[in-house]
Amino acid sequence: MKKLLFIFLLALLLPVQSYSQQYATIGVYGGLMVPMGNFGDVFKTSPTIGAEGYYPLAASIDIYADVGYTFLSFKNSLPTYSDENYYYLESSAGARYTFTPSTKGKIFIEAGLGAYTFGVKYTYNGIAYNSSTTDFGINGGVGGILPISPKFEFMAKAKLHNIFTSGSSTTYFALTAGFNYNLR
Repeated sequence: MKKLLFIFLLALLLPVQSYSQQYATIGVYGGLMVPMGNFGDVFKTSPTIGAEGYYPLAASIDIYADVGYTFLSFKNSLPTYSDENYYYLESSAGARYTFTPSTKGKIFIEAGLGAYTFGVKYTYNGIAYNSSTTDFGINGGVGGILPISPKFEFMAKAKLHNIFTSGSSTTYFALTAGFNYNLR
């Protein structure tokens, strides 16, 4: 896995050119996480929030990083503690290719690698418990960016996440939208 990550990062960094007219962009988003397969048999579609940033390497190629937090809830009522909270924390980075780099809007595809933490927090007999496990995964999706002003833009995207969990993979689809701020 480390060798694959090294090759991926090297491929991103080799075509780096001086692209002096571009600046980093940061943003926040919200949306829905739609569990699929066995994961979808247990959990409902759940709200997700996050933040991301991207930086252009060339006219149509960006690198991005994002962190997202999903508030999970069960489909069926299971015997749980009253304050039990399940969550998914995603941290990923990757490359984005823009098909229509213009001031009127952009359509892009992106693919990345991520670390995904599934956890639960609850209290039992006055003692707080927090349990979590982290697995690696891949993600890819499509989206669009619409400039609102020289500094702000609206972004929406749909992404498929495949997490390499023990026994089988965990898969979910994320639909998100939010606002970005250009750091010029």
